[in-house]
This record gives sequence, C-alpha cells and structure tokens, in this order.
Amino acid sequence: MNPETLKRRWQEEDEQAISAAIDALTKHEHGRKLLWWLLQIGRVGEQPFNGNALQTSFACGELNVGQRILDRVTFVSPEGYLTMMKESADERRRRDAELGDLYRGNDNVAGDRGNED
Repeated sequence: MNPETLKRRWQEEDEQAISAAIDALTKHEHGRKLLWWLLQIGRVGEQPFNGNALQTSFACGELNVGQRILDRVTFVSPEGYLTMMKESADERRRRDAELGDLYRGNDNVAGDRGNED
C-alpha cells in the first residue's frame, strides 16, 4: 500500500466518524442544542458585512465555518436539522412569552423560585 492510499483511507475513516458523531448528536436534545450553538457562533443566517473591512473579513470567516457545519449536519441528518430549527423556534417563543409575563407583572414565570435579581 502506498502512502497516498493510506492517507485517503484515514481521511475516509475520519469523515465516517464525524458523520456518525453528528448523527448521534442529532438524536439527543443536548446534542442538538450543541450543534445549534455551533451554528449560532458560526453566524449562520446572519449578514457578515458591516462598515469595517477587517471586522467583515473576520465575520466572513466565522460564517464560512458555520456554513461548513450546517452543510455537514444537513447532509448527515436533514431531519435532525429540522428538529433543531423547530426546537429553537419553540424555545424562543416560550422565552418571549415568559418575558411578556414578567413585563406584565406576572411573577409566576416558569423556573422562578421567587429569587429576584
């Protein structure tokens, strides 16, 4: 076996292991939360351009990483990505409702133990 064949085999093994890890993560709530967080810090869905060229370049680099993660997740488990999107939207609505209750003076916010900040 020549070195190039061996390197290709290792690369394929690594790719399969990464895909298996992503598939496993999308099957569990905490795993999906981790992947969603990685997509958030990767600025997926955000506009990277602002008035400063250096900041824009940095943001474009972050977005590139986020898009690579998104591409891999949607390739390995499109259903898992859809579940992540739904969970994120549901959580955002729940948190918005809790804030609304708090602003309206309702002190019975979920998870509140009577501690005020």
